[in-house]
Amino acid sequence: MNEIFLRYAIQADAGFLFKLVNERECRKNSLNSKEISLESHMAWFHEILHSEKKRQYILIEGSKPVGQGRLESNGETCRISYSIIPERRGCGYGKYLIQLLGNVAVKDFPECISCFGEVIRENIASQKIFMGLGYNVEKRDNYFYYYKNIKYCKADQELIEKPEGFILK
Repeated sequence: MNEIFLRYAIQADAGFLFKLVNERECRKNSLNSKEISLESHMAWFHEILHSEKKRQYILIEGSKPVGQGRLESNGETCRISYSIIPERRGCGYGKYLIQLLGNVAVKDFPECISCFGEVIRENIASQKIFMGLGYNVEKRDNYFYYYKNIKYCKADQELIEKPEGFILK
C-alpha cells in the first residue's frame, strides 16, 4: 500500500488545483457552483500561498496528488474545505483528509480550538463524512454547518498521523 500524507501546496500545484476546482462534481457540490476562471484562480492561489490565515494542502498517495484541503483561520475557528479526485471518491479519502486537517490545524493555527465545514444539502457524501467524524450539525438556509472542537496533540506525537480505524477501499 502506498503512503498517504499531506504536504503544503506549492506553486507547481496550481494546475492540479485549477483542474480539480472546475471538475463537474466539485462545482456542483460547492457553495459557489460557478466555473472558476484561470485568471481568478491564479490570483486566489497566489494570495493563499502568502496568507498568514490560510493554508492549502495537497493529499498525496505514493507520489500522486489525490485531493486537496484548505484551512482558513478566524482566530479560534478554522474553516475546512476539501475535495478528492474523481477516481478516489467513495473510498475513504475524504474522511481521512478531514481528520488530517484537524491535526494540522493544531500545528499551523495554535489558537484554533474548533473546525467547521459548510456542506450544501445535496452533498450527502460530505454530510456522512462530517457526521462520521463526530461533528455537530446546524441547518442553515442553503447548507449544513458542521463544527467540532479539536484536540491538541501532545508535543511528542506526530501532528499528521493516520486516523484511528481508517481503511482504504
